[in-house]
Amino acid sequence: MTSLEIQGETPDSIQAELIEDIAEYILSREAADTDYQIALLLTDSTQMREYNRKFRGADVATDVLSFEGEMLDLGGRNLRLCDIIIDTNQVLRQKGKNTYNEEFWQVLIHALLHLAGYDHIKPADKKKMEDAEENYRKQIPGAQKRG
Repeated sequence: MTSLEIQGETPDSIQAELIEDIAEYILSREAADTDYQIALLLTDSTQMREYNRKFRGADVATDVLSFEGEMLDLGGRNLRLCDIIIDTNQVLRQKGKNTYNEEFWQVLIHALLHLAGYDHIKPADKKKMEDAEENYRKQIPGAQKRG
């Protein structure tokens, strides 16, 4: 089971309930033995730049940061405490031919896959993550990339 607390303003075109449903859908398939408690912060580029500098040492804004927190054992069931930060301004800037919603879902899917253990440092891992992202984009209405 996934519980999600959203902080910050959800864009008008994105329903908070759908964000939680998508998180539950992806994480229940990718890490069925783990429950997740996720704090999702929707923020602007100024604040994101501060977070990126603090946590990654990069003095630039980025679209998303995800943090796998502590794993708790709840008597045979694991609970992972996690954080996701999304820069809604950066999502808009980088969307290209995509709609805002398409780009937002792509960024969220990417963050959720990180929480489930995916990475994109090594080429083979990057390919595996990209394939998973594409798979979930196809399953989520409004998340498919254009052209």
